[in-house]
Amino acid sequence: MDVAAAVNRHRAGREPDVLASFIDLLSFDNVTGDVPALNRNADAIIERFRSRDLEARAVARPGVAPVVVGRIPAHGAPRRRLGMYAHYDGQPVDPGAWDTPPFEPDTRGGRIYARGAADDKAPIAAVLAAIDALAAAGIERTTEVVVLFEGEEESGSTHLGDYMDDLTDELRADLWLICDGPVHPSGRPQVVFGVRGYCGFELTVYGPERELHSGHFGNWVPNPALDLARLLATCKESSGHVLVEGFYDTTMPISVADRQAIAALPPVEEHYRQDIGFAAPERVAKKHATALLWPTFNIRGLRAADVGAGARNVIPSSASASVDIRLAAGNDPNHMLDLVRAHLERQGYVVLDREPTPAERRTHRHLATMVRDVGYPAVRVPVDQPGIEAVVAAAGAAAGRDVVRLPTFGGSVPLHQFGEVLDAPMVVLPIANYDNNQHAANENLAIENLWYGVELWARLLTSHGV
Repeated sequence: MDVAAAVNRHRAGREPDVLASFIDLLSFDNVTGDVPALNRNADAIIERFRSRDLEARAVARPGVAPVVVGRIPAHGAPRRRLGMYAHYDGQPVDPGAWDTPPFEPDTRGGRIYARGAADDKAPIAAVLAAIDALAAAGIERTTEVVVLFEGEEESGSTHLGDYMDDLTDELRADLWLICDGPVHPSGRPQVVFGVRGYCGFELTVYGPERELHSGHFGNWVPNPALDLARLLATCKESSGHVLVEGFYDTTMPISVADRQAIAALPPVEEHYRQDIGFAAPERVAKKHATALLWPTFNIRGLRAADVGAGARNVIPSSASASVDIRLAAGNDPNHMLDLVRAHLERQGYVVLDREPTPAERRTHRHLATMVRDVGYPAVRVPVDQPGIEAVVAAAGAAAGRDVVRLPTFGGSVPLHQFGEVLDAPMVVLPIANYDNNQHAANENLAIENLWYGVELWARLLTSHGV
């Protein structure tokens, strides 16, 4: 019996049991940072592995969620050793925004609704079901898999590198598969060869020490909200091009293979424009996927006094902006923040990393505080790297559709440790449906995507169909 037949037979006879097990796992509240709750999640995952005679254990550091490490051995000498990464923590929830309670999984319309259904417990359920399907069919596993399930991804993976340092020998693999994120918007399976990095900063511009009556002091006391608007406008032009000197200099060039992969992508630009609801994109690149290969400068929030019903006739005492920079491969987070600071200083600002003193506020007409969030670098591997074709073939065979090769995801994930600590290549191999409401209310997984994941992992664990 081949893999597809084995999975289909398992689905026909055991689908209710597979879904019930997944629903039970989703019923464990998993809000990131809640260490007692995350320990319960880790215990539930370990129990599922051990019940199948597989190695699994929790490795914990004081005060943070553990990682679950384990091994799925091959029957006999393995053909290869893959690494599987997923995370079991989830984003915070606002129960009032959900149609059904986020930790009481609800199945309707061919989907399972719960926090963590798509992001990111689905791959864990899929690989366990794949193991069961192969065992029921008497098909031997020819690939060894080492698993690493993290409980801190949604909090920034602060300790992931430390865990990897502790477990380096145990986590050796020929290729790491990062099982997170959605398939392509077209519904086709995708293999992703990079993720953006991240850094950011909080910027505050100062005016008078206290808010002032705008009638008495307007036209005389400078307004920091207007100063901040002018300052931010010097950073990026209307086309989307970032004006900070040197901002693009360290970005990894786009290779011929990257361009070929992008040219082969199904078009999504008009779909995004209509679905999101905006008139025209920035002109950094014609293709959405090409734009993802360049660093961004994004103002994610502004604050100065009050607006709307709470507005008062005042000159604010300060104005603040929160900025994130999505890094492309080659960009160093500290270096990028240094470039921004130098740009602000070239605009005539004295830039501090702390609140100014009263004397400084009285001395400097243009005064700002810049508080850094250094973050982590991007990761990008060649789309034509050796050893990847078997993974692409498995994804295509499992889905019955051509595979999309995406040079990089738009989101930022701290995956640089896989290269820096484990010295291993990695690719992102998602199974969730694109419209899964990741991080939002009513997160969901299409059940057909779960079965795609089961067949995908059954193929990856064997030599059948790859």
